[in-house]
Amino acid sequence: MQRGVFVYYRVEQVLEKQQVKTEKFYRGRGILICETDQGLFALKEFRGQEQKAEYLYQLGGFLTDHHIRYDFMLKNAEDELITEGPDGTKYTFHHWIKGRECDARSRMDLVMTVSFLAGFHSACEGVMQTERRPETAYAEYVRRDRELRRIRKYIAARKNKSGFELLYLKCFPEYLRQSEDTLRFLSGRKDIFDHHTMGVCHGDFNQHNVITDADGMALIHMEHARYDAQVVDLGNFLRKSLEKHEWSETLGLEMMREYDRVHALNESDWIELFCRLSYPEKFWKIANHYYYSNKVLDSGQHYEKLRRELRQNEARRRFLETLKRAKL
Repeated sequence: MQRGVFVYYRVEQVLEKQQVKTEKFYRGRGILICETDQGLFALKEFRGQEQKAEYLYQLGGFLTDHHIRYDFMLKNAEDELITEGPDGTKYTFHHWIKGRECDARSRMDLVMTVSFLAGFHSACEGVMQTERRPETAYAEYVRRDRELRRIRKYIAARKNKSGFELLYLKCFPEYLRQSEDTLRFLSGRKDIFDHHTMGVCHGDFNQHNVITDADGMALIHMEHARYDAQVVDLGNFLRKSLEKHEWSETLGLEMMREYDRVHALNESDWIELFCRLSYPEKFWKIANHYYYSNKVLDSGQHYEKLRRELRQNEARRRFLETLKRAKL
């Protein structure tokens, strides 16, 4: 879908199998946007199983019934959700919503978006349960703690270390302490995992996946949607937003209180939210991306990202202290 005429020829064969006739198509963010006489649609590559596609299709009907706009999935002319291209690539076809993304630099946009997220969660609380139990924050962070240690061992054994590698080894003890503190905190409160507010989560809720048009806000790219503790969505959105605002204490508390006003958080939700913001997520992401990247082609991007994270580390600590005094 991203290379050459031959790829476009294959995509055209997939579009011919849909129930609407595409007049023109062009690239969007990871998708192909299709203009038809019935409006805008989107073709997406699909890497999941048929069971996942069926879950997303049913979810689309549920959200429509609850007046939540979403780029819902459609069946093709053969009444199937997944269309396979001539090269074996799988695709799904969706209604598309054209609008502007949430502006992560705008305080008003962020507060409105977190309010919209709370409304989505409120409508989806306790419904659309999947068979597989989601991984708890404790299990997730145990796994990540092992990964951080493995990366440190790998870097320590390397010769002619880069600037990033030297900086990683220097700051590793501080971030390992943060990781262990979070695990220690959660290990004494494992019962909280039985009391979370559970329901449908977007799975990748960020400023790119919330669209605003003349009819209001809508969700897009829900391929990772699942039944989980809903505070996972909130924690991810808060962290990504606050990183762009140097962990502003006033903004963070305003966003949390707005969410809580629309969709109340219980004590277990607040505890996990605190832990998710306490865990050195950005440090882990930088280290993980470095570990699986081509070290020869590293342009210094990992070094700059780590330096930026180090600058924000103190601001995040102050924010967490404020949050602890305010709620926990």
